[in-house]
Amino acid sequence: MKKSLLFSLLILLSAGLVLSACSKDDDDDDGGGGGDDPNLTDLEKAKKSYQDNYIGTKLNTIGWTGNEASCNSGDLSSETRKKVVKRVSYYRSLCGLPAVTLNSSQNKSCQDAALIMMANNTLTHTPSSGMTCWTQAGYDAAKTGNIAIGWGSAEPDANHSINAVSGYIEDPGAHNKIVGHRAWLLARELSAIGTGSVYDGSHNYQGMQGAAANCIRWGDNRNGNSTAGPEFIAYPPAAYIPSVLVFPRWHFALPNANFSSSTVSVKDGSGTSYNCNIIARESQGGGIEARIVWEPQGIAISSDMNFEVTVGNIQGVSKTSYTYIVKAFYVTGVARKATEKRKMLIL
Repeated sequence: MKKSLLFSLLILLSAGLVLSACSKDDDDDDGGGGGDDPNLTDLEKAKKSYQDNYIGTKLNTIGWTGNEASCNSGDLSSETRKKVVKRVSYYRSLCGLPAVTLNSSQNKSCQDAALIMMANNTLTHTPSSGMTCWTQAGYDAAKTGNIAIGWGSAEPDANHSINAVSGYIEDPGAHNKIVGHRAWLLARELSAIGTGSVYDGSHNYQGMQGAAANCIRWGDNRNGNSTAGPEFIAYPPAAYIPSVLVFPRWHFALPNANFSSSTVSVKDGSGTSYNCNIIARESQGGGIEARIVWEPQGIAISSDMNFEVTVGNIQGVSKTSYTYIVKAFYVTGVARKATEKRKMLIL
């Protein structure tokens, strides 16, 4: 993907995950499914996977060992990285994609990249050598990864690493209309990630105490099966998905497709149609499939709901129209607190 398509994601991670239900952490599940009990229905499996592989990734601390003042990017607990991988893999499983593993050789460079962002109160995929705490390794990770930074003291040390994953998948803001961060994490050929996070409770930014930053490196890990997964990649997917993870931006991706004249329609199970504001029509490039991105207007999910999506007038491929069903099952709570969303800043 060309550099111009790499957009910096600035996420304020000042609040933790708040949900009414909780479950024990299932660290033996890699996030690739909802359990192997043959007596469970597909919906029950989806609900179990949500509890085990999404709720189950909540952290108490990232265990950062570094120090901002001495430009020591430090390390994280193995539990933190395991849960970041687990949450990325969970989102991929929703879309029928294989799980990723951890590329441990890249963790140090991701730590360096995260420290550069926090130390300089900025986000950039090409940090200059004059920046505080700059390293070549940090530059390399920032150039080929997703980066996030946030401020606030509510709970940045506990959950900012996993909240960053959800931020990349949501991909909000005017500069992220092509959902590039999401597309990289949902790339078919992505086989592994490197990840790093830093936190400094004494760091002050615009009067807010505490700062956290994250980097997930994907650029050197695209050596998986380029034909893995379903015929198309959609988010929200043509499958069961918890209602809190149905984000405002929807997308549909298909190899080598031309969406320049495509149309999108969304209607729910009662037949109500929703106006779809198409915000991006992205051609294929750099290993990421062509995609169309839209924002359906007025959707509010307060119970289990199905949405029929039709993407039509697709050019450049043999099949010109696709219709699929998004099956949102209702869960209480929100993916991130409303206060966090209001404070979110995007570059």
